Amino acid sequence: MKRTLNRIFASAISAGLAIAALSVATVGCEIKPISELTAEDGVVRLRALHKDENWERLIQEVNEYKSRYPYSQYASEADLLQADAYFRTNRHPEAIANYDDFLRRNPSHPQADLALFRIANSYDKQSPEAVDREQATTQRAIEKYKELIQKFPRSAHTPESATRIAALKRRVADHHMFIGEFYRKKELWHGALTRFLFVADNYADVKELQSNALEKAAEAYNKLAEQLEKDPKSDALSYFRSSTPEQLKIKANQLLERSKALSVSTAG
Repeated sequence: MKRTLNRIFASAISAGLAIAALSVATVGCEIKPISELTAEDGVVRLRALHKDENWERLIQEVNEYKSRYPYSQYASEADLLQADAYFRTNRHPEAIANYDDFLRRNPSHPQADLALFRIANSYDKQSPEAVDREQATTQRAIEKYKELIQKFPRSAHTPESATRIAALKRRVADHHMFIGEFYRKKELWHGALTRFLFVADNYADVKELQSNALEKAAEAYNKLAEQLEKDPKSDALSYFRSSTPEQLKIKANQLLERSKALSVSTAG
């Protein structure tokens, strides 16, 4: 019995010592705050977090790193890692702001083209696909893609940027056509004319859409000519008071001729 109790006590002591040793080891292996690391060791940790796709922690750690080492030679890399974390988590306004800040401070950085592409792509991802929605964000994406192509024509991101420009331009054009159709159905011919002419004059690379816009702009001119004949003093026609109905009809015919010429060139 005495021997049994001694074995029990010995086992308990051994277990206690093991737990104590494990506690000491755990304390010894606690991760240091990044502010207590050197600038070089700190950026190594940031790279590891990026590789592990630990985005939320990476964002937090970069903030602490920049606070501790604002003038480090690795500061620009830390900024880019954080911007990428925002982008990967679909926090596009924050990604745009961070990439934009990175470019202002590092316009000649080897990854400046990537930063600009991500800005364009962030606007692109926020833009609505429905043509009845406002397309200001879409237009902003187009501008940034164009800026990338202009500044970095040899960038690996240039081909995709060109593809996205074409798709987004079509969406913006469709948006203007949608609004033009809305005015047309309401018989608000001046508003319809403005939208259709805008598409015809600014989206010549979309031939079938340009032809349709020209025909509908011609219709709007003819309808305005009719209204001007019936009520030349109407407030709704104040913009056209310096024109005669015949002049508006001539403009309509000119647009129809443009549309026919366009159809011939497209068929050829």
